[in-house]
Amino acid sequence: MQILHPNSLKDHSLIDSGNGRKLERFAGYLISRPEPSAIWNKKLPADQWAKAQAVFIETGKWRQVSPPPRPWLFRHQDLTLELKLTPYKHTGVFPEQAVNWDWMSGLITKSQRKPSILNLFAYTGAATLAAAAAGAGVCHVDSSQPAVKWAKRNQELSKLADKPIRWIVDDCLKFAEREAKRGVKYDAIIMDPPAFGRDTSGKTFKFDRDLPRLLAICSKLLPDKPLFFLINAYNVGHSPQALKNMLAGILPSDRIQCGELHLSNDDISMPCSIFARFS
Repeated sequence: MQILHPNSLKDHSLIDSGNGRKLERFAGYLISRPEPSAIWNKKLPADQWAKAQAVFIETGKWRQVSPPPRPWLFRHQDLTLELKLTPYKHTGVFPEQAVNWDWMSGLITKSQRKPSILNLFAYTGAATLAAAAAGAGVCHVDSSQPAVKWAKRNQELSKLADKPIRWIVDDCLKFAEREAKRGVKYDAIIMDPPAFGRDTSGKTFKFDRDLPRLLAICSKLLPDKPLFFLINAYNVGHSPQALKNMLAGILPSDRIQCGELHLSNDDISMPCSIFARFS
């Protein structure tokens, strides 16, 4: 199992963590929000945490000492991504995912072709845009229309409007099933399935129940020699090895890495998500 950290993030830094919270700076703006994995004690004194310009209190509620800058932008490599204080504590960017963006970009560039990539549960589009910037054609699928609209905005900000991206608002399972029936093939697949999700029609996605079925469908969407397959997951209560075992049901186990993505500050390494990836 690997523990991976982003190499360089100019627009994000983890200032401190502990007691169920994390203190971060996004593009010069300091925020405090919950982090269930941070069960250790904070290192910095309370007066340093009090400098946070926005503090997440509960669902739908941030206490803002001062508003974020306008525009509030996160930059990494070729990407420019809009940040927002959302009702569910997120900002629209998961900075630890830069590890995966860089990994897939390298594989796409080295392939010396224009692979077709399917990105499921694609949210605000960072992985989609990283792949497109590297030369891939991407099918971006998410059940949230506001998230897809946000992703399109990020495409404009990143000056990638000319890249071949297909934007789909749909249930990921249903879309994958239809693509399989149509005989569509993708050179690579990215997915970030939620522990639990609900689309606008009320249909639910449950990780343990639905991911095995989704992977079985995705196996039909791959060519004989796929470029890569990436699964990332948050708060699912499983180890990275469990993800690897699931992915090994459709792809050779000896070519699958698994591990955790972390953010770090001094000697503290904070786990954020788990992943399994084939190449």
